[in-house]
Amino acid sequence: MKKKLTVTTLAASMLFASIAGLPLSEKGLASKLGVTAGVASAATVQDQLNGLRTELARDTQGIADVRATRDYIKNNTDTTTFNDAKKIELLGNIWTKISAKSTTPINLNPVFTLFNGLELFYDESGAMVDELINAPANRTVINDLFLKVGLPGIDDPQGLTKQKVIDFQQAALAALQQTDSKTALKIAIATAFLSDGSNSQVIKDAVNNIVANKVLNQAVDKTNPALLISNFLNLYDITLGDLNAFQNNVANEIARVDAPAGLKAKAARSAIESAGVRYLLAGEIQPVPVSSTTTSLQPGLKVFTQSVNNYVTWTLQSGTNVSMSSGASAVLSLNSGSTTGSGIIQARDNKFGLLLYISSPLTLTQTSTGGPSGGPGGVQSDADKAISEITDLFKDIAGASAEKKDAILKEAQEKVNEAIAKLSTLDLASLVTVENGTAKPKLDVAGLVSKVKDIAAQAKLLNDKLKALNPNAKTEEVTLTLNFGTISAKSTEIPFPKDLLAAAIAAGVDKIAVGLNGLTLAVDPAEFGADATLKVTSQDATVATSVTTLAVASGVYEFEFTSGGNKVESFDTPVEVSIPVPNGKNFDTELLTLAKIVDGKLEFYGGKFEDGVLNGVRNSFSTYTVVENKVSFSDTASVKAWAGRQIEVAAAKGILEGRADQVFEPNGLVTRAEFAKLIVKTFNLENASATESFSDVNDSDWFKSYVAAAVKSGIVNGKSDDKFDPNGQITRAEMAVMSSRALALKGASLEVSKIDDVLKGFKDVDTINSSLKNGVALAASEGIIVGEDGNLFNPNANSTRAQAAVVIYRLLNK
Repeated sequence: MKKKLTVTTLAASMLFASIAGLPLSEKGLASKLGVTAGVASAATVQDQLNGLRTELARDTQGIADVRATRDYIKNNTDTTTFNDAKKIELLGNIWTKISAKSTTPINLNPVFTLFNGLELFYDESGAMVDELINAPANRTVINDLFLKVGLPGIDDPQGLTKQKVIDFQQAALAALQQTDSKTALKIAIATAFLSDGSNSQVIKDAVNNIVANKVLNQAVDKTNPALLISNFLNLYDITLGDLNAFQNNVANEIARVDAPAGLKAKAARSAIESAGVRYLLAGEIQPVPVSSTTTSLQPGLKVFTQSVNNYVTWTLQSGTNVSMSSGASAVLSLNSGSTTGSGIIQARDNKFGLLLYISSPLTLTQTSTGGPSGGPGGVQSDADKAISEITDLFKDIAGASAEKKDAILKEAQEKVNEAIAKLSTLDLASLVTVENGTAKPKLDVAGLVSKVKDIAAQAKLLNDKLKALNPNAKTEEVTLTLNFGTISAKSTEIPFPKDLLAAAIAAGVDKIAVGLNGLTLAVDPAEFGADATLKVTSQDATVATSVTTLAVASGVYEFEFTSGGNKVESFDTPVEVSIPVPNGKNFDTELLTLAKIVDGKLEFYGGKFEDGVLNGVRNSFSTYTVVENKVSFSDTASVKAWAGRQIEVAAAKGILEGRADQVFEPNGLVTRAEFAKLIVKTFNLENASATESFSDVNDSDWFKSYVAAAVKSGIVNGKSDDKFDPNGQITRAEMAVMSSRALALKGASLEVSKIDDVLKGFKDVDTINSSLKNGVALAASEGIIVGEDGNLFNPNANSTRAQAAVVIYRLLNK
């Protein structure tokens, strides 16, 4: 049977070393610098991937090489290379050390797949992280490997999770940021540059030693969940060298099978290594122009405050109406006859070939009185203005009270968010024309592609500055908003050209949003593989009023996406939808919900009303409107005081349903399958492609799709490998854990050191299963599930439907 010839950027690192890097590196620099490349103090795994992704995307040729290598790996197979003997040879010390710890035979294939299991060389959505941890075959292998050395299994809340990966990554980053570590790195870099050869191994060794000595080589402490990955490596005696050797062995196989692909892989390796260096040394690599006028710029560069102008070569990456001379004293100049021009320049070191610096867009003009815009001496852009403002804010943070510090950090985050939103919103109303009753904008695709690069560069500057001032700051996402203003035509067709989609993906743009008539739809550009179109048709109000007596609070709209000429039936990443509600004050806004009109009836999909619009998410489209969904039950009087409103709101959103007509049964107990459905609908986790393999979940069961989606999202596990126990009654502790896992998907977390502080408030803390304590603590700290009378948590008590409604209501408001 054919197997894909795959090399993973994250498989070994996610599961064992958490070092994101390029395994095609012969000497492993990327797998070392990857500790910080894209993971620096990020709040979520996706944030961690975004850092390197965005930095790499700024190198247009580099990312092209990476994609070419990725596609080669994904599409090529080999039927003879990977027999059992070859797999053992490639695994090398890893297989030897794992085998030595096992008294029973180990299945070779899953172990090899585990280390080499990702099908994408460079993942642009981050979905591979979830797929890796949640794939049933991988979970079984992870579980066995951890249990064999006395560590928590995969289904144990203290077992391997994305949060454990984040903990390790942050520990590695903290180690590299310590004063003595920075000194060691500076010495290593200086030694490498002053040496006669072109071998940067001394730098790689320095990074390796820092991470190994300060993070990996700690005494084994099986009771400390923060040390899970370090404990695993130590107990198996697996080193970073072993991991790199495996990656390099597989890389050599690629070169052996296809030499040209090996050369392309080296170019990709250099691109990722360079991106890692730029990210790691973001504060230490600074442009310092040798000279500048309004029409020219002679660039310069300092690394660790030292000029490196004699050691780098400057080139023009891209530009309009500008050119750049070659040689040691390269100059960016405005072309003769042009009044304005712009360009992005870059500097590559002459010794190791690393791309050390990529500028933001620089503008030259005949009329400006300052230097090039976007660089020193130019007119302040929105990004520069925001950077200046947050820099001023942080001047007041020294000596400030904890409350004042929190206020400063919040204000700085908001300023960056506002600046990115402003610079990434484009007014394209003037491009709209009406043909045969249908509005169609005529887009300047080349101009938009250039603008996307500019936006991404400015957004990176803002996020980098914010992170430099506050390492724990959230990385603000970039949504490219194409605003087409007010359109009177009944139908509008908005094109998504493939070149624009590709540029957005390359630049790290998270969403492309379309706005018209107050409507907004934001979609992940990676959803389309070809030219795409969104058609929005405004329907008559009777389309909704003819199928419901509920109050209709918005217009009625039909949405249709096509790609490559074919209708898009569903989306892997849900589309964000905002529908204007003109007279929100006339409605009970908590009861407003997104409603899909299907076969003459309504299906309800929640959403939240804010600032005059209802915001929701959907993964499929047809005709939608917003209604005020007042749902009443005849048997909730006994719980009205503490759960009445919560039941009403959760039912309005289509999350909770009665067990019969107007019968809610508030004191009825909640099953595991029912709560899985509640969580999936609350967090919009529906996934048509999700599967499960439990023997007690049948294709005909109403809960099958919800259980599959909850399992795929990591919300819930089976009671055993093949049993889910769908009809088993859920306990308060289990409900807390499922809620916590859903919150974690949104970035919520609780420091390990604070878990005991949260739990000590419960007199019955000792009755909480140790494997559930982390989840209970997070849910309690977020106010989702709180203690009952007498400061008791009652972890093993079953939950009623009314209690579950309260939990859902609290989750909805997070």
